[in-house]
Amino acid sequence: MNEMTKPRIFKFDTVKLLVITLVVVGSFSEEFTDRSDMFRSWFIFVNSFTAPLYIFLSGLFHKEFQKGQKPDLHKISYYLILGYLLKLAIFLLRRWNGEDVGLDMFGGATIEWYFFVIVMFTVTLYLLRNVHRYIILVGSVILGVVAGFLPLGDEFYLMRYFVFLPFYVAGYYLTPARVRRFSHRINVKLAGIAFLVIYFILCFREREIIYPLRMLFTGRNPYSIVPIEGCTFYHRLLCYGISAVMIISVIACIPNRKVPLLTRMGRNTLGALFWHFPLVLLLWHIGAYDLLLPLGDPLWKITVLTIAVIVALILSTSLFSWPLRKLQSLIEKIPFIPCVIMDCLILAGAVLTNILVPY
Repeated sequence: MNEMTKPRIFKFDTVKLLVITLVVVGSFSEEFTDRSDMFRSWFIFVNSFTAPLYIFLSGLFHKEFQKGQKPDLHKISYYLILGYLLKLAIFLLRRWNGEDVGLDMFGGATIEWYFFVIVMFTVTLYLLRNVHRYIILVGSVILGVVAGFLPLGDEFYLMRYFVFLPFYVAGYYLTPARVRRFSHRINVKLAGIAFLVIYFILCFREREIIYPLRMLFTGRNPYSIVPIEGCTFYHRLLCYGISAVMIISVIACIPNRKVPLLTRMGRNTLGALFWHFPLVLLLWHIGAYDLLLPLGDPLWKITVLTIAVIVALILSTSLFSWPLRKLQSLIEKIPFIPCVIMDCLILAGAVLTNILVPY
């Protein structure tokens, strides 16, 4: 049975929809972490695994480079364009909101980082295609741990690149069928459910202990600025362990069956990832969040979570993924050499923008 005739594993469509929903909920929750302990607990629970899991899934469905194969330039072009479009939209919305922000074309703290690190992961694994997979996997973990000692941050997204690389590499060298078989074991399912419940309770009952780890889970901070006394490499390893077990647990708890409408939405999650943060900024600009607080506790919290879930589901429909798919199909029609030229022009334009627009 070849790759094209293999039956679709519906589990991963559902997992992707769940993850992107939690990502959107996390983005909404972040606006209220300074006002609510509940949102602080929810924020650390969600952020401990959503980015690693989404990156793991990205690697899982990236076909391994074969000997003599050309780099995946169409994918690189697609993600570069999406990243810069999103970066520009966020910049304009923040300026509209009255924030004194610059336009850094080679770094940043908002959601566009995902598109750029995927480009970096793609290039990395192409360049290392002849290196043994275990060397790459172990090396990526070592780099992720060591990066915490370096004065890296949002510049060139290097910290997130190093920190999240092991999750992409792990997905890249696994196969969806292999992950499904492992996660289908009854002992894995039971252990996964137990860990999810225990960790969820800890995030609420032991919030003050776990919440400082948020700066490690985001993947963008060196140990020196994390508000944990003596923060060092074993804290990173702890976070790696939590994220890895959460990834296994979430995948194991999702059944491998087609769910009408929801499974299809799971194929459109990139659209939700792309559109949701500009929407969060737009809602902040029009004062929508301030309208919720007078509802009183806990109604305003329930309303925020409900709106976030609804937004995630709406943005995961074909309507919002269509522009992205159209862009992707146009890029895939470009021959290899013109695609190289286009990527060079995109990067040259980014350099020029950084020169002309201070940040």
